[in-house]
Amino acid sequence: MNRLILFTLTVLCTSMSMWAQETMEQAMFESMRDDDKAVIVAVHKDAESGIGSTGIERLNQRLRNAYPNYAFREACTTQGAMAQAPDPDELFSQLAKDGYTHVLVQSSSLTNDLDVQYLRHIVEAAKGKFKHVRLGEPLLSDRSDYEKVADIAINTFSVPKEMNVLVCNGNGEDDASYMLLDYILRDESEGDWMLATTNGIPTLDHLVQVLKRQKVKKVHLVPFNAEASSLMRSEWMKKLQQAGCKVTMESRTLIDQEGVASLFEEHVRQAEQFRRLTPKEQKIITR
Repeated sequence: MNRLILFTLTVLCTSMSMWAQETMEQAMFESMRDDDKAVIVAVHKDAESGIGSTGIERLNQRLRNAYPNYAFREACTTQGAMAQAPDPDELFSQLAKDGYTHVLVQSSSLTNDLDVQYLRHIVEAAKGKFKHVRLGEPLLSDRSDYEKVADIAINTFSVPKEMNVLVCNGNGEDDASYMLLDYILRDESEGDWMLATTNGIPTLDHLVQVLKRQKVKKVHLVPFNAEASSLMRSEWMKKLQQAGCKVTMESRTLIDQEGVASLFEEHVRQAEQFRRLTPKEQKIITR
């Protein structure tokens, strides 16, 4: 497991470094003329998973407050999951018809999952319709994001003399991201924190094995989001108690903390200030 975590850490950090080399500073709104129109778009998967309905409301309001002079729209990558929220492709077509020229998009996804990859494709295809269209990164994007999220968890939820466990509702495609977050949590907390997922890696069974090996008797569960919280209440409590642990569960979620909302805002502001290089520009730089 340790070798796998180190390998994952190396691969992710390499990809993060490559992303940084593929961008250049160019503020997208500085090029606006009097007849241009700008809009901020928040894209969600659905109202239940990810950051949840409360998190969606918080992120939407934060984007409105951050960009009060621009229009605001919502889109949803899962058709029919959110009332009156169109598919991103449909929304971009409508924005072009309505005369918008600058489109700044922020996804509420936690990791670089399939929804974000789909959104990248849609944004790339829409570039010919606008003067500028840019996409902010998901919550866990570069190394500093993982460190900031780990700090929020440790500083907000730590219970002394207990093993604090951040529980995420993984689905397999997020395994690499959560393994890296687990690694950073352990490192920054000096072993007082670890991570487990409800449907991915690291697993609940792995968590039980580690707790038994370390002879841990008290466990404090911290849900990443509301979906993880609901999944923890029955099977997780029971299995950990059967392993001989006294278990407490945090009523709050990590995703609802103000620092997480701030991190999303950092990402959209970064997208505003930096653009991705074109393939031709990247070739020139690498020569």
